[in-house]
Amino acid sequence: MQQPSPEQVPGRVTSARHHDMLPLPEAREVAPGIWKFTLPIPFPLRTVNMYALVADDGWTLVDAGIGTPDARVAFAAGLHKAGLSIDTLRTIVLSHDHPDHIGLSGELHERSGATIYMHPIDANNMRFLWQDIYPERFTQVSHFFRQHGMPIGEPWFSQASPEQLHNIIKVPPFEEITLAEDGQYLHLSGERYRVIWTPGHSDGHICLYRERDDVFLAADHVLPRITPNVGLYSEYDRKNPLGDYLDSLRKVSTLPASIVLPGHGEPFKDLAGRVEEIIEHHEERESQIMNLLDEKPQNAYQLAEKLFGQRLKSNESRRMAVAETLSHLEYLRIDGQVEQHKMMDGLILYALV
Repeated sequence: MQQPSPEQVPGRVTSARHHDMLPLPEAREVAPGIWKFTLPIPFPLRTVNMYALVADDGWTLVDAGIGTPDARVAFAAGLHKAGLSIDTLRTIVLSHDHPDHIGLSGELHERSGATIYMHPIDANNMRFLWQDIYPERFTQVSHFFRQHGMPIGEPWFSQASPEQLHNIIKVPPFEEITLAEDGQYLHLSGERYRVIWTPGHSDGHICLYRERDDVFLAADHVLPRITPNVGLYSEYDRKNPLGDYLDSLRKVSTLPASIVLPGHGEPFKDLAGRVEEIIEHHEERESQIMNLLDEKPQNAYQLAEKLFGQRLKSNESRRMAVAETLSHLEYLRIDGQVEQHKMMDGLILYALV
């Protein structure tokens, strides 16, 4: 089961032409009938975007931020600026199960009765990980990373009490979620949106595409300034997340998007160009890993330290870096370029074939 994680590391800034994030709180109309709310998050990316699809008889929220006090203030200010209220919230679409995208979903559902849509894979993951939060759930994740050389570390939420966590992340009961499948059309706030399943950043990640004017709500699939974290977090994940992700990038690259509305950062227009940049980044990373393995067989943690260096400032950033390194290693292993060696001490090393 994938450990949901804020998308703060590993990736990199791949283009200087994209704008930096605007000051908070920020709310503005970014496409006809679509408002972007930018909320602060307690992770290095600093902000996350939620989108309101607005109609005369109610509105839809795409992603649900996180329930920290400053995020709640920013969300309230955004609603006020857009002239919206929770009373008229009709639908919530959750793009994936990471905490900075689902945190307020349970509370907003309780207050509004809104219908909730989510892909079945991440809906099930969300039930397993966040419906009842307790750190023992992550014991298996720690064991998984320990095999790959990473020292034991506490999860990012371990410093918070159960009550604090419940305020930050409260999700709706699984039975209240309407499952949304790839290719399905959702009627949201008087418009028709196509669901596009894009596994990679999470196993059940979805995007929305409004064919009438080619507006593409990309969530965390395609980001303007960084590459989203694509990681292998446990033996229960889909086996080749990087392969999934590259296939998902190619799947959307030919969409004639008039604008891309991402989960982090500012809207942008050149979808095909950005997809090409991200694919090139992953090809460069594969070459780096192959060069490092040419020196000697190594575990994923050793490789991650060399690849990410000074960016590994916390347990969470280390976990994400190792997970991302593993996604590349498994991609190369499935492609027949590297192999696993299981050592007597339980460690797993990777070596060139």
